[in-house]
Amino acid sequence: MSEVKKFMPKIKILGVVLLLLAVGYFFSSIPSATSIDFSTMRKNLASFGIRTEIEEPDPIASLTQTLEEDVAARDEERNRHVNESRARQYVESAINDYYQGSYEEALRRLDRARIYDPSNFSIFKLSGQIFFEKNKFRKAFNDWERANQLPNDDRTITRDLDVLKRLIRYSRNEIDRLNRTLNREPENQIAKARLKELEEQMRE
Repeated sequence: MSEVKKFMPKIKILGVVLLLLAVGYFFSSIPSATSIDFSTMRKNLASFGIRTEIEEPDPIASLTQTLEEDVAARDEERNRHVNESRARQYVESAINDYYQGSYEEALRRLDRARIYDPSNFSIFKLSGQIFFEKNKFRKAFNDWERANQLPNDDRTITRDLDVLKRLIRYSRNEIDRLNRTLNREPENQIAKARLKELEEQMRE
């Protein structure tokens, strides 16, 4: 018993040494745990949309972007005013042409005005009036309908559209009647001429 007591401190020391050796061996067997490639890890995380670094906002870039947006907005506003002004000039010239009886020239100017400002009520009101006077009822209706959809204070546009709707309905009924007449009388020249006239009025 006394001999066992003698060897107890040595056994304890030996146990500690063995424990240390076992721990050392454990850590040496997994070297990858101590050599992590953080750059690869960041790339992998970034591919999943995960940011691994805090990005500080660049005040100069932010200011530059704001200035560019302001300049673009001012340019857009200036271009809008220029286009509206050009459209008004074309409309004024078209009005003069209209009163002088130059309908085709007026329509050409109004087509140019539409390019610059397709939201100008006067363009569609005047072109509808010209088409109406030229007995192009369908074209007149299309332009007046468009004019009526735009902001305006004109109280006559709705009345004019109602009149035109009745004319178009009458023309359609007449076309149907004339077609029936021509089915019975293919050589009826008066019916043919009237049908041609009405079809021209209804052409888009």
